[in-house]
Amino acid sequence: MKKLLLILAFAILAMPCLTTNAETVKNMGYISVNATESKEIVPNTANITFSVETTDVDSKRASERNNQITSKVVAALKETLKEDKNANIQTKNFNLRPNYKTNKNTDETSIKNYTAINSIVVKTASVDKVSALIDAAIKNNVSNVSGVTFTLENQDQYAEELSNEAIQKAKYLADKAALSLKQKVVGIKSIRINIYQQNANGVRLYKAASSANTSTTTATPIESGKVQLNASVDAEFYVK
Repeated sequence: MKKLLLILAFAILAMPCLTTNAETVKNMGYISVNATESKEIVPNTANITFSVETTDVDSKRASERNNQITSKVVAALKETLKEDKNANIQTKNFNLRPNYKTNKNTDETSIKNYTAINSIVVKTASVDKVSALIDAAIKNNVSNVSGVTFTLENQDQYAEELSNEAIQKAKYLADKAALSLKQKVVGIKSIRINIYQQNANGVRLYKAASSANTSTTTATPIESGKVQLNASVDAEFYVK
């Protein structure tokens, strides 16, 4: 979940300036309100994590086999995304670990074999290529597709609109509350806006059955859903 914190100046609400002195402001009452506005938006960025696992009694062979598969998977991913010049594909978190076994008679432990694990992280604006990326990785013997997330990059154009709507709602709520108390809003004490996004609909990932001997394959279906962008306002208004 991404967060963008905006601290807005008094002028943003075009509120009338207080002409009272500091002591009056200090003793003036205020109303605290919270308001939220949301908007569902089609995501424009996909993030996928693949992993390659290989096991062998020899640590060097486990590592070499892992490197071979990882290289093929990366090459296939790059080919799939060759039209996306800004796509980011990187390997990270390589790990080589021993696997132990225990002798039931003596309780002694010894190394059984070694497992090499390498992660491949993909970030792309080609959201429509996610299914093809997964299928390409599976065909090249990737071990796991551990995560697919869809996000909204460059959210500023929507954040400003939502912020303004949330601020106006906060001001409306403050006016109503003040009116019920036979008072009116005369200024703003503080305002804090939090912009954050979340998946409005859960991503569904289906691992397609694949066979090197079949001539026809069905693409792995992926539903990206929509990203929900939220603007939450916490404000305090002076009243008298």
